Amino acid sequence: MKIDNTDKGKWVALLMGVKFFSNCTEEELAALLDVGEVRHYKLHDYIIKEDDGTEDHSFFVILKGSAKVLKKAPMAMKKEVAALPEGECFGEMAFLLNTARTAYILAMEDCYMFCINAEDVGKMNDAIKAKIYHQFAISMANKLKYLTESLLRPYY
Repeated sequence: MKIDNTDKGKWVALLMGVKFFSNCTEEELAALLDVGEVRHYKLHDYIIKEDDGTEDHSFFVILKGSAKVLKKAPMAMKKEVAALPEGECFGEMAFLLNTARTAYILAMEDCYMFCINAEDVGKMNDAIKAKIYHQFAISMANKLKYLTESLLRPYY
């Protein structure tokens, strides 16, 4: 849903409390809400489906709720590979690389997600773009650190 001006203050306040947006000012968050949207997902709704054939390259930030990342496994099974708590972002690879989705994201409770696509971020001023990409870098570095540690864990 697009945020109208009467509700914008409460959504800006919500975004201010989310770690991903901690480096943004109120004015920058209001500008993000002008081009992005807030989506609601119910328990067990798929937020993203791997290789679903869509051209959606949006990224998401969990405002309220939690989700999990699932990957296709042999025999059409899905394996949980990560939990995504409130404040976490996902969808960076499709957003940055303009590629197909590489995982399923499943809502683990009622969730509110901030969603924005690359084209709309591209229209933002340079200060906001720099802050978004900085947060991407931090998020992806943390995910890489976790992955590296989990790969090495059996050897310790």
